[in-house]
Amino acid sequence: MSHWKLLLVSLPILLLSSGCSSWREVLPVEVKTVEVERKIPLQNRPRPVNMNDIHFYVVTEDTWEEFQARFKKENGDLLFYALSVRDYETIALNMAELKRYIQQQKEIIIYYEKAVSPKKEEDSSKEEGEDK
Repeated sequence: MSHWKLLLVSLPILLLSSGCSSWREVLPVEVKTVEVERKIPLQNRPRPVNMNDIHFYVVTEDTWEEFQARFKKENGDLLFYALSVRDYETIALNMAELKRYIQQQKEIIIYYEKAVSPKKEEDSSKEEGEDK
């Protein structure tokens, strides 16, 4: 019985102490670079802006009485938001600046959509034809 105990204790010690010496030669690690095409989903464009109509009334001292009667009849209460001519020009310039900004954002979006869209096989066949 004591031989079995000695064998059971010595066998794991023998296996653990031998380590990796019983294995074959370690193979070198191979590193391969593989180009993987990214698949980035394109998002739907937002729906177009739907602006509501705004009515501006230009009122002078000469047209005040007529305007007041007509406006009260059509809209009820009479309320004013006054803008100077200079402020109205500023609003127009601000709207032009917003339009420019939105157009530039659209161009950036189109650029990135083209950059991440999958390349067509036709493009690669054209390039091969140019090389010949």
